[in-house]
Amino acid sequence: MSDKKPKIEKPDTDDHVIKMDILGMIHSAENPFDIIYHVANYLEKKSSEEGYAKAVLENMRTVYGIVLGEQKLLTDELHDVEARLAHIEDVCKNTELTEEEEIRAGFAIDEHKKNVERLKLRIQTLQANGESLYFVRK
Repeated sequence: MSDKKPKIEKPDTDDHVIKMDILGMIHSAENPFDIIYHVANYLEKKSSEEGYAKAVLENMRTVYGIVLGEQKLLTDELHDVEARLAHIEDVCKNTELTEEEEIRAGFAIDEHKKNVERLKLRIQTLQANGESLYFVRK
């Protein structure tokens, strides 16, 4: 066996970078949904198709999160809804709004609060039923 160490060079193309990223993420035991989203971001940049990664994320959250109950996606969605709610409440508190704007903002706040409760209930129900909250391929 040779005493020489293999020469490792920096990849010369974006395709090699994404291949290495995927393997690195798998070896780091990252969540499969994070890997898919990472690849979707790469494809969006490569194709100049703005919004592709967001569409992938929204579809994953709907299908795997809301419908199939994957905790990672449910909790990601919950955090995003809570952040939007906090932002709306902050703007309402610190901005002069017209009466019509206040009505619309109030409606948005109510809907966000309902969504937060719905997501929390979904997560709690899955946990209480002892269902797996993580992606398991069968």
